[in-house]
Amino acid sequence: MNKKFVFLFITVFLLQFCSGRFVIKEELSYFSEKYSGTYKIKKITDIGNNKKINPGEVVKIYFVSDSESIKVYAYLPSEPREKTLGKNILYLFDTDFPNEMYKREFLEMKLSEILEAQGGG
Repeated sequence: MNKKFVFLFITVFLLQFCSGRFVIKEELSYFSEKYSGTYKIKKITDIGNNKKINPGEVVKIYFVSDSESIKVYAYLPSEPREKTLGKNILYLFDTDFPNEMYKREFLEMKLSEILEAQGGG
């Protein structure tokens, strides 16, 4: 009986640990609300496959987090968020943060290096 309990406890613990997000859901909600406006790209931004977004391009953004990273995607304001794939403009792993710990201020600093608010942002 005790072995089953210990096994169950370890399994539940590991599942919670492995399925956790690097950035908690409440923080993603905070960023989604705060950054719901439109933004102008401030500098040439690499989006992969030898493609770039040029300074001055106007975009909207959204955030995705998994167990060890946060990604910021940009898309055209004329496209509905639900139907666009978005272009990855920022990808931060836990190791990119000071002391490998998520800090809201650090993420906002990184965003401010790339984006400039265009009213409502």
